[in-house]
Amino acid sequence: MKEIIMLRNKLMIALAAGALISSTSCTNLDEKLYSSVTDEYFQNPENLPSAIAPVYASLRTFYHHENAWGFSQVTSDETLVPTRGGDWYDGGKWLQLNAHTWNENHPHLKVLWESPYTGIARANVLLETLEEYEQTEEVVNTSNEVRFLRAFYYFNLMDMFGNVPLVLASKHDGDTPASTRPELTKFIVEELEAIKDGLPEQPKYGRVGKGAAYALLVKIYINAGVYFQDGTKVVEPTTEQLDKVINYSKVIEGMGYAVYPDYLETFKLANEGNNTDYIFTITYAADDPLGNHGNSWGVHYDTYKVKGVEWNVPSKWNGFSIMTDRYQTFDASDNRINQFYTEFEKEDGTIVQHEQELPLFDANKTQGVRLMKWEPDPGAEGVTWGGWSGNDFPIIRYADVLLMHAEALARKGMNGEALAQINKLRTEGNRFESGSPIADASAHFSQLQSEGKVENLLDFVLMERGWELCWEGVRRQDLIRHGKYLDAWQNKQMENDPDAFEERTDDSGETYLFWLPSKGKASDGAHRYLFPIPPAQIDANPNLNQNDGY
Repeated sequence: MKEIIMLRNKLMIALAAGALISSTSCTNLDEKLYSSVTDEYFQNPENLPSAIAPVYASLRTFYHHENAWGFSQVTSDETLVPTRGGDWYDGGKWLQLNAHTWNENHPHLKVLWESPYTGIARANVLLETLEEYEQTEEVVNTSNEVRFLRAFYYFNLMDMFGNVPLVLASKHDGDTPASTRPELTKFIVEELEAIKDGLPEQPKYGRVGKGAAYALLVKIYINAGVYFQDGTKVVEPTTEQLDKVINYSKVIEGMGYAVYPDYLETFKLANEGNNTDYIFTITYAADDPLGNHGNSWGVHYDTYKVKGVEWNVPSKWNGFSIMTDRYQTFDASDNRINQFYTEFEKEDGTIVQHEQELPLFDANKTQGVRLMKWEPDPGAEGVTWGGWSGNDFPIIRYADVLLMHAEALARKGMNGEALAQINKLRTEGNRFESGSPIADASAHFSQLQSEGKVENLLDFVLMERGWELCWEGVRRQDLIRHGKYLDAWQNKQMENDPDAFEERTDDSGETYLFWLPSKGKASDGAHRYLFPIPPAQIDANPNLNQNDGY
């Protein structure tokens, strides 16, 4: 009995911690705090959502600009955070990510490591507690849900850092050795395979279900040539692994998911709660201190309206922009180009242009095409939290699964079937204007190949993923898998080029090195496939070693 009481106390600590950073409206989970837990607590299905809410809560900061989303996007060829006068230098942290010159002292590594481990710790506490109770259907289902979330947190740690400690108990020594990347991947796959058919096919919105488990497996298997390696190698997935992608994608496609016939409808607030394209989602609310602030990152300070829509977010940060080269890959007949805007209206009615040309340094306040993929949230008006909004964020969409399916087919040499899969997305989603000569994927591929913009079908699949999934936090994975992450692109630097650095002085009189544009193959090396482990973690764990190259 003493042990059960201890487990309950652990659960209460986790619930209390979760309550500090989560709220009912943001998770669609009824969170309640109890001064004690009776023996019947977990026998009442109504109490289970409040127990699992803290495990979900760690998701809500993980996809912010200073966490996983930022590391995924700003190190890719999609997203640029230029200095604008004295703005956005921030000690060079964004320039380092853009230029692939980060090191183990980057200030955001701490939260990149700690966010998933916080979710894992809460999951371990809850799983141990649930084991002490009668294994009713509701308790087993909740355990499966928690196991999925724990596996997902480990997926992100494995993806970002490679070798990390695999901790599956709430009580453990602080010197747990790191498991290798292949070992972690094997654990994640085994967990997902064990629970996938025990999750609901139609979960409540904001909760994970069968589709999420299958979709995460698809994502692991399409990246198998990376994840089952030691972190510095990229090889072709095996036929068996590609068949897993294809077969599991078909399972998902039979679950009733569908893309919206209007691309921007996918991200409308009105469709939250029953979004047919969202398989695994982070839910947010504007009136919460940990809401979604993605709509604040790029919008210009003076923005009043965009495309006739009032931009009511109180905080406008004027930072993040789409890279010029990436924006210019969108065809004018591709309806997905409407997620961007090149002008805004000030409150006095003045129209201000956003110039497409975007340097990494000394950009003016209006340079850079901006993104309005998620509409401004009317609920954000008057919010005092700093301009957060209630737009939900999709971790995995059905459209992503369709394109991973297409990629697996292309990797097997089944080009006709791969193009048909892309056309399924384009046709059902009306991705191109009626009558566009490149609406058909085959025609578009042929055109780009003749223009020398793609070499093969896999290049075209990567382009399609960029058009469809822009700014959704998947670009780094895609570039690594396709062998493009170490290439040079707009404003990406060469570390060993002395002409790439210039000493400058900031407003406070301190000197710093400014990275300057240079062309050619970036010399960042395969160690950039992984991020360095925060030094504090290595200092605390004698069995934890730094990743190679750092």
